[in-house]
Amino acid sequence: MLISYRIRRILASVALYALIALVLIIIVFPLYWLVVTSIKVDVDNAHFPPIFVPNRLTFDNYALVLSTENASKFWLNSIFTALATTLLTCIIGSMAAYALAKTYLAQKLRQGLILWILVIRIFPPVTTAIPYYIIIKNLGLSDTRFSLILTYVSYGLPFVIWLMLGFFQDLPADIEKAAIVDGCSMWQRFAQVVLPLALPGLTVTAIFAFIASWNEFLYASILTSYQAKTLPVVISGYMSDKYLRWGEMSALGTMMIVPVMAFSAFTQKYLVRGLTFGAVKG
Repeated sequence: MLISYRIRRILASVALYALIALVLIIIVFPLYWLVVTSIKVDVDNAHFPPIFVPNRLTFDNYALVLSTENASKFWLNSIFTALATTLLTCIIGSMAAYALAKTYLAQKLRQGLILWILVIRIFPPVTTAIPYYIIIKNLGLSDTRFSLILTYVSYGLPFVIWLMLGFFQDLPADIEKAAIVDGCSMWQRFAQVVLPLALPGLTVTAIFAFIASWNEFLYASILTSYQAKTLPVVISGYMSDKYLRWGEMSALGTMMIVPVMAFSAFTQKYLVRGLTFGAVKG
Protein backbone atom coordinates (compact mmCIF):
# COMPACT_ATOMS: atom_id res chain seq x y z
CA MET A 1 0.00 0.00 0.00
CA LEU A 2 2.89 2.33 0.80
CA ILE A 3 4.49 1.76 -2.60
CA SER A 4 1.22 2.23 -4.45
CA TYR A 5 0.55 5.41 -2.49
CA ARG A 6 3.97 6.80 -3.46
CA ILE A 7 3.39 5.86 -7.07
CA ARG A 8 0.05 7.64 -7.04
CA ARG A 9 1.68 10.73 -5.55
CA ILE A 10 4.40 10.68 -8.19
CA LEU A 11 1.91 10.20 -11.02
CA ALA A 12 -0.28 12.98 -9.65
CA SER A 13 2.71 15.33 -9.44
CA VAL A 14 3.80 14.46 -12.98
CA ALA A 15 0.30 15.02 -14.30
CA LEU A 16 0.05 18.34 -12.45
CA TYR A 17 3.37 19.64 -13.77
CA ALA A 18 2.50 18.45 -17.28
CA LEU A 19 -0.79 20.34 -17.12
CA ILE A 20 0.97 23.47 -15.85
CA ALA A 21 3.54 23.20 -18.64
CA LEU A 22 0.79 22.85 -21.24
CA VAL A 23 -1.07 25.89 -19.93
CA LEU A 24 2.14 27.94 -19.89
CA ILE A 25 2.92 26.94 -23.46
CA ILE A 26 -0.56 27.97 -24.59
CA ILE A 27 -0.20 31.32 -22.81
CA VAL A 28 3.39 32.11 -23.82
CA PHE A 29 3.36 30.82 -27.41
CA PRO A 30 1.48 33.81 -28.94
CA LEU A 31 4.02 36.18 -27.37
CA TYR A 32 6.89 33.97 -28.56
CA TRP A 33 5.47 33.86 -32.09
CA LEU A 34 5.04 37.65 -32.12
CA VAL A 35 8.67 38.24 -31.14
CA VAL A 36 10.03 35.57 -33.51
CA THR A 37 8.01 36.95 -36.42
CA SER A 38 9.41 40.41 -35.77
CA ILE A 39 13.03 39.21 -36.18
CA LYS A 40 12.48 36.88 -39.14
CA VAL A 41 13.36 37.81 -42.70
CA ASP A 42 10.36 38.33 -44.98
CA VAL A 43 10.96 35.06 -46.82
CA ASP A 44 10.76 33.02 -43.61
CA ASN A 45 7.52 34.76 -42.59
CA ALA A 46 5.88 33.55 -45.80
CA HIS A 47 7.34 30.05 -45.58
CA PHE A 48 5.07 27.00 -45.36
CA PRO A 49 5.18 25.04 -43.15
CA PRO A 50 5.91 27.76 -40.60
CA ILE A 51 9.44 28.11 -39.25
CA PHE A 52 9.20 28.00 -35.46
CA VAL A 53 12.96 28.39 -34.82
CA PRO A 54 14.44 30.64 -37.51
CA ASN A 55 18.05 30.30 -38.60
CA ARG A 56 18.26 33.81 -40.05
CA LEU A 57 17.57 36.77 -37.79
CA THR A 58 17.24 40.44 -38.63
CA PHE A 59 16.34 43.64 -36.82
CA ASP A 60 15.50 45.53 -39.99
CA ASN A 61 11.80 45.47 -39.09
CA TYR A 62 12.46 47.44 -35.90
CA ALA A 63 14.62 49.90 -37.83
CA LEU A 64 11.87 50.41 -40.41
CA VAL A 65 9.24 50.96 -37.71
CA LEU A 66 11.37 53.46 -35.81
CA SER A 67 12.34 55.31 -38.99
CA THR A 68 8.73 55.81 -40.04
CA GLU A 69 7.81 59.44 -40.57
CA ASN A 70 6.51 61.02 -37.34
CA ALA A 71 6.92 57.74 -35.43
CA SER A 72 7.73 59.70 -32.26
CA LYS A 73 4.47 61.65 -32.60
CA PHE A 74 2.43 58.45 -32.79
CA TRP A 75 4.17 57.05 -29.73
CA LEU A 76 3.59 60.30 -27.85
CA ASN A 77 -0.09 60.27 -28.84
CA SER A 78 -0.59 56.76 -27.47
CA ILE A 79 1.35 57.36 -24.26
CA PHE A 80 -0.27 60.71 -23.49
CA THR A 81 -3.78 59.46 -24.30
CA ALA A 82 -3.39 56.27 -22.25
CA LEU A 83 -1.91 58.04 -19.21
CA ALA A 84 -4.45 60.87 -19.25
CA THR A 85 -7.32 58.42 -19.66
CA THR A 86 -6.04 56.23 -16.83
CA LEU A 87 -5.63 59.20 -14.49
CA LEU A 88 -9.05 60.69 -15.21
CA THR A 89 -10.98 57.41 -15.11
CA CYS A 90 -9.35 56.38 -11.83
CA ILE A 91 -10.03 59.74 -10.16
CA ILE A 92 -13.60 60.20 -11.37
CA GLY A 93 -14.47 56.49 -11.16
CA SER A 94 -13.11 56.18 -7.61
CA MET A 95 -15.17 59.12 -6.38
CA ALA A 96 -18.31 57.77 -8.04
CA ALA A 97 -17.71 54.27 -6.69
CA TYR A 98 -17.13 55.61 -3.18
CA ALA A 99 -20.40 57.55 -3.28
CA LEU A 100 -22.28 54.45 -4.50
CA ALA A 101 -20.60 52.11 -2.01
CA LYS A 102 -21.62 54.16 1.02
CA THR A 103 -25.04 55.20 2.27
CA TYR A 104 -24.87 58.88 1.35
CA LEU A 105 -27.50 58.37 -1.36
CA ALA A 106 -30.94 56.82 -1.04
CA GLN A 107 -30.95 53.07 -1.56
CA LYS A 108 -33.28 53.11 -4.58
CA LEU A 109 -31.26 55.88 -6.19
CA ARG A 110 -28.03 53.98 -5.61
CA GLN A 111 -29.46 50.79 -7.05
CA GLY A 112 -30.83 52.66 -10.07
CA LEU A 113 -27.49 54.33 -10.74
CA ILE A 114 -25.57 51.06 -10.37
CA LEU A 115 -27.97 49.31 -12.76
CA TRP A 116 -27.71 52.15 -15.27
CA ILE A 117 -23.91 52.04 -15.15
CA LEU A 118 -24.04 48.30 -15.76
CA VAL A 119 -26.36 48.75 -18.74
CA ILE A 120 -23.99 51.31 -20.25
CA ARG A 121 -21.12 48.85 -19.79
CA ILE A 122 -23.02 46.12 -21.65
CA PHE A 123 -23.47 48.18 -24.82
CA PRO A 124 -20.79 47.34 -27.44
CA PRO A 125 -18.88 50.49 -28.49
CA VAL A 126 -19.56 49.81 -32.17
CA THR A 127 -23.28 50.48 -31.68
CA THR A 128 -22.59 54.15 -30.91
CA ALA A 129 -19.58 54.67 -33.19
CA ILE A 130 -21.37 56.54 -36.00
CA PRO A 131 -23.44 58.97 -33.85
CA TYR A 132 -20.42 59.57 -31.63
CA TYR A 133 -18.31 60.41 -34.68
CA ILE A 134 -20.95 62.89 -35.87
CA ILE A 135 -21.05 64.57 -32.45
CA ILE A 136 -17.26 64.86 -32.26
CA LYS A 137 -17.10 66.22 -35.81
CA ASN A 138 -19.80 68.83 -35.14
CA LEU A 139 -17.92 69.95 -32.03
CA GLY A 140 -14.77 70.45 -34.09
CA LEU A 141 -12.76 67.90 -32.10
CA SER A 142 -11.89 65.50 -34.91
CA ASP A 143 -8.30 64.26 -35.03
CA THR A 144 -7.43 65.57 -31.56
CA ARG A 145 -6.10 63.86 -28.45
CA PHE A 146 -8.89 65.44 -26.43
CA SER A 147 -11.54 63.59 -28.46
CA LEU A 148 -9.81 60.27 -27.76
CA ILE A 149 -9.39 61.00 -24.05
CA LEU A 150 -13.03 62.08 -23.76
CA THR A 151 -14.14 58.92 -25.53
CA TYR A 152 -11.97 56.54 -23.54
CA VAL A 153 -12.93 58.12 -20.23
CA SER A 154 -16.65 57.92 -21.00
CA TYR A 155 -16.42 54.26 -22.01
CA GLY A 156 -13.96 53.32 -19.27
CA LEU A 157 -15.82 54.85 -16.34
CA PRO A 158 -18.47 52.09 -15.98
CA PHE A 159 -15.73 49.44 -15.75
CA VAL A 160 -13.71 51.46 -13.21
CA ILE A 161 -16.78 52.24 -11.11
CA TRP A 162 -17.88 48.61 -10.96
CA LEU A 163 -14.38 47.39 -10.15
CA MET A 164 -13.72 49.98 -7.44
CA LEU A 165 -17.21 49.52 -6.02
CA GLY A 166 -16.28 46.07 -4.74
CA PHE A 167 -13.06 47.31 -3.17
CA PHE A 168 -14.79 50.14 -1.30
CA GLN A 169 -17.60 47.87 -0.10
CA ASP A 170 -15.05 45.48 1.42
CA LEU A 171 -13.34 48.17 3.50
CA PRO A 172 -14.18 47.98 7.23
CA ALA A 173 -16.75 50.60 8.20
CA ASP A 174 -15.12 51.13 11.62
CA ILE A 175 -12.12 52.83 10.03
CA GLU A 176 -14.26 55.48 8.42
CA LYS A 177 -16.27 55.91 11.61
CA ALA A 178 -13.04 56.58 13.49
CA ALA A 179 -12.17 59.25 10.92
CA ILE A 180 -15.59 60.85 11.45
CA VAL A 181 -14.96 60.95 15.20
CA ASP A 182 -11.64 62.68 14.52
CA GLY A 183 -13.51 65.40 12.63
CA CYS A 184 -12.63 64.48 9.05
CA SER A 185 -14.90 65.75 6.33
CA MET A 186 -16.17 63.42 3.61
CA TRP A 187 -13.45 64.54 1.20
CA GLN A 188 -10.76 64.10 3.89
CA ARG A 189 -12.05 60.61 4.69
CA PHE A 190 -11.98 59.69 1.02
CA ALA A 191 -8.58 61.17 0.16
CA GLN A 192 -6.65 60.51 3.38
CA VAL A 193 -8.23 57.34 4.78
CA VAL A 194 -10.29 55.34 2.29
CA LEU A 195 -8.26 55.84 -0.89
CA PRO A 196 -4.89 54.82 0.63
CA LEU A 197 -6.49 51.64 1.98
CA ALA A 198 -7.94 50.88 -1.45
CA LEU A 199 -4.65 51.60 -3.22
CA PRO A 200 -4.08 47.93 -4.23
CA GLY A 201 -7.49 47.84 -5.89
CA LEU A 202 -6.90 51.22 -7.49
CA THR A 203 -3.61 49.93 -8.92
CA VAL A 204 -5.33 46.94 -10.52
CA THR A 205 -7.99 49.26 -11.92
CA ALA A 206 -5.34 51.60 -13.31
CA ILE A 207 -3.57 48.73 -15.08
CA PHE A 208 -6.78 47.55 -16.75
CA ALA A 209 -7.72 51.10 -17.71
CA PHE A 210 -4.26 51.71 -19.17
CA ILE A 211 -4.33 48.50 -21.21
CA ALA A 212 -7.84 49.22 -22.53
CA SER A 213 -6.94 52.72 -23.74
CA TRP A 214 -3.49 51.66 -24.97
CA ASN A 215 -4.91 48.91 -27.20
CA GLU A 216 -8.14 50.62 -28.32
CA PHE A 217 -8.53 50.64 -32.08
CA LEU A 218 -12.16 51.26 -33.09
CA TYR A 219 -12.57 54.88 -32.00
CA ALA A 220 -8.91 55.68 -32.64
CA SER A 221 -9.41 54.74 -36.28
CA ILE A 222 -12.70 56.65 -36.56
CA LEU A 223 -11.86 59.87 -34.71
CA THR A 224 -8.28 60.37 -35.90
CA SER A 225 -6.68 60.73 -39.30
CA TYR A 226 -3.11 61.89 -38.73
CA GLN A 227 -2.39 64.39 -35.95
CA ALA A 228 -3.78 62.26 -33.09
CA LYS A 229 -3.17 58.83 -34.66
CA THR A 230 -2.22 56.15 -32.13
CA LEU A 231 -0.10 53.02 -32.47
CA PRO A 232 -2.95 50.51 -33.05
CA VAL A 233 -4.01 52.59 -36.05
CA VAL A 234 -0.41 52.69 -37.26
CA ILE A 235 -0.26 48.88 -37.10
CA SER A 236 -3.38 48.63 -39.24
CA GLY A 237 -1.57 50.66 -41.89
CA TYR A 238 0.75 47.72 -42.52
CA MET A 239 -2.21 45.77 -43.91
CA SER A 240 -3.82 46.25 -47.30
CA ASP A 241 -5.61 44.24 -49.97
CA LYS A 242 -2.28 43.57 -51.70
CA TYR A 243 0.16 42.79 -48.88
CA LEU A 244 0.64 42.05 -45.20
CA ARG A 245 3.86 43.40 -43.73
CA TRP A 246 4.12 40.79 -40.99
CA GLY A 247 7.60 41.74 -39.86
CA GLU A 248 6.86 45.41 -39.25
CA MET A 249 3.47 44.65 -37.69
CA SER A 250 5.08 42.19 -35.29
CA ALA A 251 7.94 44.55 -34.50
CA LEU A 252 5.62 47.40 -33.55
CA GLY A 253 3.36 44.98 -31.66
CA THR A 254 6.36 43.73 -29.67
CA MET A 255 7.42 47.27 -28.86
CA MET A 256 3.89 48.12 -27.73
CA ILE A 257 4.05 45.40 -25.08
CA VAL A 258 7.02 47.03 -23.34
CA PRO A 259 5.20 50.03 -21.76
CA VAL A 260 2.43 47.80 -20.42
CA MET A 261 4.93 45.34 -18.95
CA ALA A 262 6.93 48.20 -17.42
CA PHE A 263 3.82 49.75 -15.88
CA SER A 264 2.73 46.38 -14.49
CA ALA A 265 6.20 45.60 -13.13
CA PHE A 266 6.35 49.01 -11.44
CA THR A 267 3.07 48.33 -9.63
CA GLN A 268 3.64 44.61 -9.03
CA LYS A 269 3.68 44.82 -5.24
CA TYR A 270 0.20 46.37 -5.30
CA LEU A 271 -1.04 44.17 -8.14
CA VAL A 272 -0.99 40.89 -6.18
CA ARG A 273 -2.64 42.50 -3.16
CA GLY A 274 -5.26 44.11 -5.34
CA LEU A 275 -6.19 40.89 -7.13
CA THR A 276 -6.84 39.17 -3.77
CA PHE A 277 -8.26 42.21 -1.99
CA GLY A 278 -11.53 41.31 -0.33
CA ALA A 279 -11.27 37.64 -1.27
CA VAL A 280 -11.44 36.55 2.38
CA LYS A 281 -13.83 38.18 4.79
CA GLY A 282 -13.81 37.73 8.51
